[in-house]
Amino acid sequence: MNVTRQGEGLVSVLSVQIAQVDYAEKVDTVLKDYRKKANVKGFRPGTVPMGMIKQMYGKYATVDEVNKLVSEALQNYFKDNKLHVLGEPLANEGQKEINWDKDTDFEFLFDVAFAPEINIELSKKNKADYYKITVDDKMINDTVESYCGRFGKQEDVDDIKGTEFVAGPLKCVGAETCVETGSLLLTRVKDNKELAKFKKAKKGDVVTFNPKKAFDDEEETKLFTGAKVENTAAMEADYELTVKSIKRYTNAEVNQELFDKVFGKGNIKSEDEFKARIKSDMEKNFAMNSDFKFLADFKKKLLDTNKIELPEDFLKRWLLEANKENEKITPEQIEKEFPLFMEDLRWQLISGKIVKDNNIQVNPNEIEEAAKDFTRMQLAQYGLTNADDKMVENWSKEILKNRDQVNQIYEMEENKKLIAYFKETVKVAEQEVTLEKFNELAAK
Repeated sequence: MNVTRQGEGLVSVLSVQIAQVDYAEKVDTVLKDYRKKANVKGFRPGTVPMGMIKQMYGKYATVDEVNKLVSEALQNYFKDNKLHVLGEPLANEGQKEINWDKDTDFEFLFDVAFAPEINIELSKKNKADYYKITVDDKMINDTVESYCGRFGKQEDVDDIKGTEFVAGPLKCVGAETCVETGSLLLTRVKDNKELAKFKKAKKGDVVTFNPKKAFDDEEETKLFTGAKVENTAAMEADYELTVKSIKRYTNAEVNQELFDKVFGKGNIKSEDEFKARIKSDMEKNFAMNSDFKFLADFKKKLLDTNKIELPEDFLKRWLLEANKENEKITPEQIEKEFPLFMEDLRWQLISGKIVKDNNIQVNPNEIEEAAKDFTRMQLAQYGLTNADDKMVENWSKEILKNRDQVNQIYEMEENKKLIAYFKETVKVAEQEVTLEKFNELAAK
């Protein structure tokens, strides 16, 4: 078994030569195993003549073993010569047709693309901007108000101010057969005259109003009345709602009960601590956004200053070959998306070089902890801001069973380490900006 390389450019031709002596013993072992298991009419298992076994399975066993040897030879060649391959080896157009029935020695020719040598040197001579988002009092107060709304409660009341949920028997005026139970959130009433009719009402009162005028929205009128759009009379008629139930949603007060619901029992003991914790959490979340933009900006700078030559024709050919079974991937689509693919590939080469040269590693414990952080973030989106450790651990274990999510977490953790390395290595100019200004910068 021998591998030789023709050409020293980004794309070379590799010749893999396999002699009969390389695979004969392995094929013989495979055929002996087949013989033990073969179920051939007229023979007991293990007694089928070896000649018959070779005739039946010899070619298939040879093809399988030779292909394994070819793959092994290529991988060992890349490893021994410390070569970074782009894509996968592709059959060379000069490959001769193989006669598996007669040939005993084989030569396989492959086109192989290799990553170019790159050198990334960073120091304080390199400059980068970092945009830190400031957390002002309005943001904090808005978040407090949001928590008060989230942890508020609905109560039965007797009067109406204009924000309540009102329910009771509903009927269309002049149509006794149109009696249903109606419910109405008064904040949805856009017409002040129609809303005023409800503000005068108490439980037991009958309010006559016009849904079409109240909502000024055909779809909402349809949903409330149950009428079809083409039923003009029903859509435009007045309706009588007998007020049987009035419920008002009241925001929670800023007190110990709210602190405990948001951040866990006893963790916050005053309004000042509450606001300080909110500010701290917001700064942490904003820091993630700032880090993401910092990495994106520095990535662009590195790509602009490190022009990496790549074998574009080979890579297009490889993409077509790799996706030939997918009818949705067309040559036109590959051509259209190729610039983005090339940018991603160049960044992989640059970041991979930095990671390797600086021994940047993500260990399993960091993956597990990151999965827990990811779980806490997901739970917080559902209002579970103080989930217990057991729940977090159980959910994170489920995440770690998903290979795609593990890869995503690994990439996020590696990016964090790259960001930390860049901050430490280059000269960073930190600028404090408002959230609005940051969003403007991020949109560019």
